[in-house]
Amino acid sequence: MKVVLAGNPNAGKTTLFNALTHSRLKTGNWHGVTTRPYIKVHRGITYADVPGMYSFNGYSMEEASAAEEIKSADVVVNVVDGLTLKNSLSLTRAIVNINSCTIVYVSKLGALKKRGGRLDCAALSRAIGLPVVTEIAQLKALLRTFSLQKKSDCPQIKNFSQSAIDAAYYGGNLNFSRAEKLFYNKYFALAFFIFSIILMFFMAFFPGMPGDALKNATEWLITVKAGEAVKSFLPAGKVQSLVCDGIIGGAGGVLSFVPQLAVLYLFLTLLDESGIMSALSFVTDGVFAKVHLSGRAAFSLISGFGCTAAAIMTTRGFTSRTSQLRTVAILPFIPCGAKMPVFLTLLSPLFKNPFPAICILYFAGIAAALGACALFKGGGEDMLSEVAPISLPQPVAVLKKLYFYIKGFIIKVATAVLLFCIVSWVLSNFTFTFTPCEVEESMLASISRLVLPLFVPMGFDDWRLAYAMISGFAAKENIAATIGVLMPEGAGLSLASGIAASVFVLACPACVSAFAASCREIGVKYTLKFFFIQLVVAFLSAYLIHLLLSL
Repeated sequence: MKVVLAGNPNAGKTTLFNALTHSRLKTGNWHGVTTRPYIKVHRGITYADVPGMYSFNGYSMEEASAAEEIKSADVVVNVVDGLTLKNSLSLTRAIVNINSCTIVYVSKLGALKKRGGRLDCAALSRAIGLPVVTEIAQLKALLRTFSLQKKSDCPQIKNFSQSAIDAAYYGGNLNFSRAEKLFYNKYFALAFFIFSIILMFFMAFFPGMPGDALKNATEWLITVKAGEAVKSFLPAGKVQSLVCDGIIGGAGGVLSFVPQLAVLYLFLTLLDESGIMSALSFVTDGVFAKVHLSGRAAFSLISGFGCTAAAIMTTRGFTSRTSQLRTVAILPFIPCGAKMPVFLTLLSPLFKNPFPAICILYFAGIAAALGACALFKGGGEDMLSEVAPISLPQPVAVLKKLYFYIKGFIIKVATAVLLFCIVSWVLSNFTFTFTPCEVEESMLASISRLVLPLFVPMGFDDWRLAYAMISGFAAKENIAATIGVLMPEGAGLSLASGIAASVFVLACPACVSAFAASCREIGVKYTLKFFFIQLVVAFLSAYLIHLLLSL
């Protein structure tokens, strides 16, 4: 049996999917978290979590994919937001017209009761002619019943009784709390967001703060203590060099940035789970309109602080193809979490306190993204999205999301980055005939010297730095890892070269994962076009910065 979970955006479909299938899909208080159907078989039932939708009119690309899944379902679980039930039932009408085997699951009853609302499930069920449940146990029992009947046995629903619906449901008094009144004010919301981002950087990067202190402790444990332990039982030679320099010095060095990434992800998760990110999207709609976007772009841009590939996926919910293209084109300017270790690797030797420089880089990335978007021609899009209520984040939900982000980063380091470090070590220790050699005579040195001229205007005179920059196109973490493998003594950059290198990393195209996500969403043609434009911009910006700082 195939069960499809469908409903309006932000109704709680993915939360219900996770509960039914024991999954850990990402949830969020904004439109665009689920960008394609997720399917999982659990105890003989195939569950599909589809993107949020308002109608079957193909209003967006993700709604079209949701409609196809609903048409092919044996049973549709229509997840309805208890706070906006009457509006949500318009989609319910559309669903039962094409698939009458539908169960209505009402979410957010706790919030409804706090507002003073009420719901009589039995009365609502009679009013709409469909089973109505509010608990997962009730839903599971109904699904077992539906599994025993044929699809043709489902009732054909013709009309809903509006008077009976009104008698069964009362939405309560829509009184904004003090917090909501503040965050629905665009000036306060923008000021709070900027303050939150600065505080996030302060807690992550400022000397002595939790992120910096834990990073130093982690780095000491991994690169110093673990390195000493390996050297104590491995004899000096190539094997010891591979483990200590290639693995511990490279991938291990990148892992030491986990505490600072955790601080960044914690702040972003708190903004999401509290509903502040949703409010920010709503109040900034007019601001984004000036650069031909809607407030929905705020979700994608803020998601870009975490992962560019994931942020690109959120643009599937855009109603305008032009707006989607614009957003995908500018997202690489938003510094993702993977760029943070690179900035610290490049700037920490140059500044006793890298906090101001990193703040400037992050805000410069946001400014560059919005500035680039303003250059695009064409109109924007109308914003249609649910706004989540402002509330205190649930600790369990915050910890789950934080675990999800950190786990993903560690897995990436333990797989892709680790493999890249090993390959880099091999290439830097052997000739083309695989004869052991000094690093300057290695095949990596020979190859990297070919691209070094591109980086000379940035003040680079070392092929190892050129290779490190190129390695970032696979994954930005590779830049920090490569410097750790090939230059354990440090990059040795001047102030002008270090800032130029940071600007290059800030402006250059994103990693392979983001490239692949872009190809899926906007096509290879536009992806390649944006890639080469961003590459040219990155080189020219870095050249200009180095020239100005060298005067």
